[in-house]
Amino acid sequence: MVFKAALLALLAASPAAAADDLLKHPYWELPRSSTAPVSHVPGLEAGETLEYEIYWGVIHVGSAYMKVEGAVDVSSRPAWHIVSETRSSSFIENVYKVADRNDSWMDAGDLSSRGYYKKLSEGRHFFNEWSVFDLENRRFYGRKMNRKRQVSDFEGLLEKPANDMLSGVYRIRAMRLEPGKAIEMDVNTKKNWRLSIKAGKREKIETPYGKKKCILVEPMAGEEGIFVAKAGKRMLIWLTDDELKLPMMLKAEIFIGSVTAKLVRRTVVKP
Repeated sequence: MVFKAALLALLAASPAAAADDLLKHPYWELPRSSTAPVSHVPGLEAGETLEYEIYWGVIHVGSAYMKVEGAVDVSSRPAWHIVSETRSSSFIENVYKVADRNDSWMDAGDLSSRGYYKKLSEGRHFFNEWSVFDLENRRFYGRKMNRKRQVSDFEGLLEKPANDMLSGVYRIRAMRLEPGKAIEMDVNTKKNWRLSIKAGKREKIETPYGKKKCILVEPMAGEEGIFVAKAGKRMLIWLTDDELKLPMMLKAEIFIGSVTAKLVRRTVVKP
């Protein structure tokens, strides 16, 4: 699983995946919100797409994007529907095919998560699950499917508003980052835990998107998912040091070197 660490940093798959034999999230049936939400994340708006190219050394191994599809009403509150995709390149597909998808519904007001969907299809590894965060009743519940297509349900106590991994990316963009200081976030991935992210030095980073002054951040603890370091490995993220705080570049250590995802473009297309 040479490319798994970085590819999990930008999860997803094609929207067509929702129509096959995979699990279906109940929020996919929700209509668009009739109320235009006020964005508390600088630059975030419906139609924003961030596109990335992924490299192992100088070898191009895949591409990914994160997109704000729009807003839906969850329990009478508008929530941003965010989708992320990752696909392996044609060069590597015969050796290690990747086609992942991740969805998140982030409350437009307090930026907590209202639920998530995840499908990982990487080589022979497969996993599919969805979860609903029922904040009103302080519980979460969902369904998961393993590689044998065996389905089981799960549920638990939701102690406080929390983020899933994809909505956490956008919440970081709304936070104030200062070098040498750490920020913490409540996260739920079938259990409640705290994610600590350390802010490092400022430096200039160049990608196809351009040359930008960035601030380095590093997850210090966590579980499998976006922006989370693996045991014994490091995940480094450079966010633009401006109002947008765009994830400009991600670098994940693997057992033979590292994999890097570089921002290619940001576009905003009105739905």
